[in-house]
Amino acid sequence: MLAYVAKSIATILLCCYCTMGLIAQNLVPNASFEDVNICTEYTAPCAPSAWLSVAPEVARMKYLCNGTALHGQHYVNLLLEGKENPDLRVYIQTRLRCSLEKGKKYRIRIYMNTDNYPLRAGIRFDTAFVFSQHASCLTAPASLELNENDVQKKLFRLNHPWYMLEKTYVATQTATHMLIGNFRAPQKKEGAGGGYNNAQLLIDSISVTPEEGGTACGNPDSTIMLLYKERHRHTIPEALIAAGDLIHRLDGAAGCDTIILKDDLFTADKTSLNDRYKQQIDDALNRYRGNRARILLIGYAWQAASEEYNRIVSADKAKAVANYMVYNEGYSFDDFEIRGEGRTNPRYDTAGGAAGENNRVEMIVCRPPLIKDTLPTKLIAHHPDTLVIPDILFKFNSSELNRNLYGSLDSLMKKIPRDGSIQLQVNGHTDNAGTSAYNNTLSMKRANAVASYMQEHGLGNDIRQIIGVGEHQPVADNQSAEGRRRNRRVEIIIFYSPD
Repeated sequence: MLAYVAKSIATILLCCYCTMGLIAQNLVPNASFEDVNICTEYTAPCAPSAWLSVAPEVARMKYLCNGTALHGQHYVNLLLEGKENPDLRVYIQTRLRCSLEKGKKYRIRIYMNTDNYPLRAGIRFDTAFVFSQHASCLTAPASLELNENDVQKKLFRLNHPWYMLEKTYVATQTATHMLIGNFRAPQKKEGAGGGYNNAQLLIDSISVTPEEGGTACGNPDSTIMLLYKERHRHTIPEALIAAGDLIHRLDGAAGCDTIILKDDLFTADKTSLNDRYKQQIDDALNRYRGNRARILLIGYAWQAASEEYNRIVSADKAKAVANYMVYNEGYSFDDFEIRGEGRTNPRYDTAGGAAGENNRVEMIVCRPPLIKDTLPTKLIAHHPDTLVIPDILFKFNSSELNRNLYGSLDSLMKKIPRDGSIQLQVNGHTDNAGTSAYNNTLSMKRANAVASYMQEHGLGNDIRQIIGVGEHQPVADNQSAEGRRRNRRVEIIIFYSPD
């Protein structure tokens, strides 16, 4: 999987390579969402590379691969406003390959549609990434809005309509980033039914192109590499927020702050706190002083050891923080509730040496009442499961499924959860008989056949990626007939992660 992602990155860099100077091509990276990000938190294909949600911890884009995309396999789905709460929004954002220049004209083109909502999409050009702990309407206005007056074409894919909207935009400032969503102020609809029912914005691709000449550009390849390297999709990436901002405000109205305390919390002699943490802790505690519930300390440990060992170590980490606060800052042990959650709830990369970043204590400070059941539910990062569809379920040397064996396929379909907690990847494989080109084509066709069958059985919106691997990932020796039989397969990989 990681090798495939690395190859994908190399390919896009090769295709869009440009030297220092002027470029006149699309400034939007991964413009049709075809390059798939494997998220840090759950190692799942849950979002497109180079694109991030504004409020990833509470409201994320839906990343779809259900056969109705106009260009390629993928498109994204954004909530434009909630039915009961019109202030509920989902925004996505990316960094442009090159900056917009003030006063210059750009052609904005977007292939899109809406569901239960007027045909329109807001775009804001900015100078930095924007992140929020709340899925509410952004206060900053849109730079422009495309609507039904900008429709140039109507196209179809499998009876699914797409509209090409286009207009010219004159940049009002130098800008490096782009956000997409609904920037209109929320308006509560009167009468029965309230607001729009499940209002959605579907985006297949987007381009921002200079109308005249090229755009001065430093190093677009470096920009793309940095975007693809950032793989967080369920938490706000620390690398993209202001330095020293360690507090994650969960809900200002209820009054809760979460402070992330890593292994460098204490100074080398273990007698005091490092300055980068002390000020943050003091600010949070002073904010609720005199009107504060018990302070919740949750320890996490990600060491190469048993679950029980990590649970014990994580509890010890949380106790160490409480001990310091009691013996150095005048608190009582009664002021704290201590938990050790062990190897669960990753905030950072879980692969390789980076997994150690998840060793931490989260200090949660709230105004009363602090009710355990009202705390945000955190999910355990389960390892993916794999269902294998053997060669026998296909007709000989064909991508057509054997209708006589649909019962076996149905049994596999029933093993896939349908509660919205999963994301699916479909991989086709062959043995090494035949040419590499033939095997790549056959494996992709078989993967698509299985994906189509899954869509017919209500799993289409959970599919995130369909890949034809060909002969390159054998599970057995191709020297024997039995080995070749095992290598001819389609795998359905089930990732357990919130969407």
